[in-house]
Amino acid sequence: MCRMALVLFTVPFVLSASWQREILDWGMIGSFGLGGYLSAKAGPFFETPLIPGAGDRPYLEERVTNPWVYGAMLATAGAVSILPNQDGWLNERSYRHLKGSLLAITSGYFIKELAKDIVGRPRPDYYDRLAKGIGLDEARDSWPSGHAAHFATAATYLSLFTWDEWRSTEPLAIAAKTGITALLVGTWAWVSWTRIQDNRHYPGDIIAGTILGSGTALLGYSCEQWWGMQNTSNGSSTFFEISPFSVTMRVRF
Repeated sequence: MCRMALVLFTVPFVLSASWQREILDWGMIGSFGLGGYLSAKAGPFFETPLIPGAGDRPYLEERVTNPWVYGAMLATAGAVSILPNQDGWLNERSYRHLKGSLLAITSGYFIKELAKDIVGRPRPDYYDRLAKGIGLDEARDSWPSGHAAHFATAATYLSLFTWDEWRSTEPLAIAAKTGITALLVGTWAWVSWTRIQDNRHYPGDIIAGTILGSGTALLGYSCEQWWGMQNTSNGSSTFFEISPFSVTMRVRF
């Protein structure tokens, strides 16, 4: 008896008893993303800020604009999906990393935008913004820092990926992983520093954003890699299988 495996197509879906988990995962990702988008369009919930801010600093051009943040998030999801892991390239673990990173990104996005609307803290350049005609919604988005949150998400998730998936204990490998983590943390630190220097945030905003971003990264990673392992211990054989990154047909003759 011979088996011929034919890779037919790539699809991000599992046709098995885990389809309920797929609906749950993608439902959460979509809901968090939509919720964050709607919250970003809303204004402060309360007329009086829950956390006050002086708002007396001058308005400056920001060094790290939003497109850089969006690019960093896309790069994070793409990297953990494409880079090799414990099982090789473009496999089930890669697919779970895609979901885990997107869950971390979208949940952080939603919580951050909702917190900004609830707290309504004036930015350090609040009064200068109003004098320049910049909208009140943007002027009261200081807490927490979205830039710090998103770059903390990227740094935390990619660091977890590096140390969890590349488990070589060779000195050169350890040095490389340490260097990658240091680069990620350094990027987060520099971006956070610019947010304070550009009068976009107070130090407390940076701390809150960092805790949020690191927390959602750990949650997303845990949900899909440590709690989301598929049970492959059963010995049942199937004629037609659909896995996250391939459709395989076994023809017996």
